[in-house]
Amino acid sequence: MAVLSDPSDEGYCFSMQTTPLPSRAAKHAITPASSAPPTMTHKDHAIDSLARALEQSLAPQACAHLALELLAHVPVEMLRHAVQELNQRLRWDFIDKLPLEISLRILQFLPATDIASNVLLVSKRWHAVASQPYLWRQLYRVQGWRFDRQRWELYCSFPRIADASQSLLLRSVSQMADAFSSASSGTLAPAVASLSKLQSLEREFCAGNALLDGGASQSAMDSLATATAAAMSLNAAARASPRLLHHSHVQGDSLGALRLLGIRLPGIGDRSPGPSNRMCGSPRRLAQQLCPLQLAPAQSRQKASSAGHRARRIQAVDWQDMYLQHHCLLENWRKGRCRVDRWEAAHSESIYSLQFGRDNWLYTGSRDNSVRIWHMSETGSQITPLATLQGHTGSVLTLQADESTLITGSSDATVCVWDLDSCTVRHRLQHDDAVLSLRFTDRWLVTASKDRMLHVWRRDQDYAHAFDLAGHAVAINAISLHGDVLVSASGDRTIKLWNLTTRTCVQTLDEHTRGVATLDFDGMYIVSGSSDRSIRIWNARSGKCERTIANAHSDLVRTVMFDRSMDVLVSGSYDETIKVWSFSTGCLLYKFRNVHTSRVFKLMFDRSRIVSCSHDRSVAVIDFAVNLPHARLLL
Repeated sequence: MAVLSDPSDEGYCFSMQTTPLPSRAAKHAITPASSAPPTMTHKDHAIDSLARALEQSLAPQACAHLALELLAHVPVEMLRHAVQELNQRLRWDFIDKLPLEISLRILQFLPATDIASNVLLVSKRWHAVASQPYLWRQLYRVQGWRFDRQRWELYCSFPRIADASQSLLLRSVSQMADAFSSASSGTLAPAVASLSKLQSLEREFCAGNALLDGGASQSAMDSLATATAAAMSLNAAARASPRLLHHSHVQGDSLGALRLLGIRLPGIGDRSPGPSNRMCGSPRRLAQQLCPLQLAPAQSRQKASSAGHRARRIQAVDWQDMYLQHHCLLENWRKGRCRVDRWEAAHSESIYSLQFGRDNWLYTGSRDNSVRIWHMSETGSQITPLATLQGHTGSVLTLQADESTLITGSSDATVCVWDLDSCTVRHRLQHDDAVLSLRFTDRWLVTASKDRMLHVWRRDQDYAHAFDLAGHAVAINAISLHGDVLVSASGDRTIKLWNLTTRTCVQTLDEHTRGVATLDFDGMYIVSGSSDRSIRIWNARSGKCERTIANAHSDLVRTVMFDRSMDVLVSGSYDETIKVWSFSTGCLLYKFRNVHTSRVFKLMFDRSRIVSCSHDRSVAVIDFAVNLPHARLLL
């Protein structure tokens, strides 16, 4: 076993477990000392003497010329044999001769596609060397790719989540929630029957748990969303039926299955019932109790991962498989290989804004004046509603969320700052007209409005108003914030860059021929979409437009987002289409025509999927992680 130090990970060494390599060919074996050397004949001595004499008397070029002249007079059959002998002498197998560490360093300079298609097929020894985990880990890192190691450790640390029998268990929880609801009206029989079934499922679940091999099955992960909704029903029913909670059947061991899922009902099995032991009414906390793996905050997940690591050895990462999955995922983007899931009537009116993240939370804002919080299943095939927030009297046009806070802007000219734990409005901020866009960081909150003003608020000072920025002639349609640099786009056909520290406009970009509807900014590049139907890519430092995609859509470009590390740019339009472009070349990679039946208002994407919303009231997920089980781990 060789131990190598990774210079990019301070203080971190990893063991490179080398796969046993095939023994060298017999012709390379060392001749025993007792063997007698082969005797040379008189003819061999003569040939050897002649070769030495020619080497000493002629220059190398003359020797080469003489050899070619001799070969020209040799019969074809003898020449073929000579060529075979020369090939054997000229061929030098560095994999066979060099130490393993040096061979791996050399192979790192080859493209991974050549290693997979050629090197692995040369011989058994080459295959063994080219399959070393260290090699594929380095190739993965050279690409600049990352993966969520914390989630990987959690997958390996919670083997219960992987069992398919948990799907049955969670479905039983949902049925028990219905039984509780019926019990609140005075009938106890359905609840008792459901608890009895749950007890048998618990025994089945625990019996099968010892056979699990880590990792999360798709069916089990999909069932977590169902369980989230079931827990909310349980909570409501339990509060409505106190006498059911103390029923003799409920006090039995049947609640063990609920404890496996992390569900605690108020007053059951608690020595000191109180607020700390009750199920919180917040949808986020309810979901966290059901799914510590996916839905807990980052700090909680880290603690759980550490505990799981102590209890169970983390499964080694298959770097070759991880590399191939990442490569296949990018190929799926370029070739449009995906699955489209669509949920009709997610709201009762048009959906104007959305946000989703790696934790699978989805937030949508609608013309029906509400914000809805959803949980998307790991496979993307299901979304479960968790809460509906009512705090605006007008359409919710823009929103952004982090782990604890949701901020929404509306056509009623207000900005609401929501506490996600209690689902209540903590602050209400005011504009003179509809709030069309907002963005925040740890320090700043910036809101843009139809009143042509940019209001800047201090998040680190309890949302105190800091200052205003003015400079656009008409409504400000979109903004993006990166550090202290703000970019705004307006219907006056301009894009402005602002420095929030100096409170000044540092640059104006004005090459669009009609109003600018949307933009995205990553600190170095700006991508803008306009009602002139074009998409433009700008260098934020120089202010130059480096690329223009003319007639990118047949109607107004309403939403754009890009990721330079993936070389992907995605746009949505009033022409009802979503298009995927190469960021570096501007070439169209794929066009999605039938995802929505009306105008596309907003989209976002990560490594494996695009989520979009539309005037048709639907939410759609374009999932490129088809048949790639670890795609959600890729960053």
